[in-house]
Amino acid sequence: MWRYLLALAVLCDLLPPPGLLAHQAGCHWLHSCPSDRGNYVCGDLGYCGECPDNQFCQTGQPREAVTPPPAPAPLEAPPMPAADAPTPKAPTIDAAITGKTVAIVDGDTLEVLHEDTPVRVRLYGIDAPENHQAFGRRAKRYLRTLALQHEVTVTVRDTDRDGRVVGEVRLADGRNLSQELLKAGLAWHDGQYAPHDTVLQQLQAEAQAAKRGLWSDPQPVPPWTFRREGVTR
Repeated sequence: MWRYLLALAVLCDLLPPPGLLAHQAGCHWLHSCPSDRGNYVCGDLGYCGECPDNQFCQTGQPREAVTPPPAPAPLEAPPMPAADAPTPKAPTIDAAITGKTVAIVDGDTLEVLHEDTPVRVRLYGIDAPENHQAFGRRAKRYLRTLALQHEVTVTVRDTDRDGRVVGEVRLADGRNLSQELLKAGLAWHDGQYAPHDTVLQQLQAEAQAAKRGLWSDPQPVPPWTFRREGVTR
């Protein structure tokens, strides 16, 4: 019997104090109390009456509910970049462009609305006086009278260094605008780019002989000379 009592006494000396058992692992060893530091929540019981010394779990009082933080909102996918508008292809040689003339730029250049896109067109085979040159405004007015707001057909012959379509432009009644400007004496035949067009050559010769338009001037200045001297439109 005395041996049993001696072993029990030794065992009691080895056990830690009750308070230490209650909180050394963060929770009461039998119940669900939060830790003294408030950084750990144990179990899911609503009351804890066995650890009154724990300031985070008062005797007979319901434990304060712990609300988990709201889940972060899902990240929105970045907006897809808008697709680039397709670059219009340059028209091929001998292609036909039809549309209404919506603007007159000068005596040999106009804009045609083709498939809802304005296309700038330089009249093939001629060179009209510049806007600030003698007869330049007259040539522009004449082209406006002939073509503005009229349906035309453009037969593409080339594309110039400024990106303009160079083409033969005809009205609905078949008249060729390059030829009409030459007949009126309001343009030169462009021998550099249309050297073999005998019709244009002949029309200029007739206007020059009749002293029509710019040919009424004894010494008319060709537009390419006017541009070379540094005078711009």
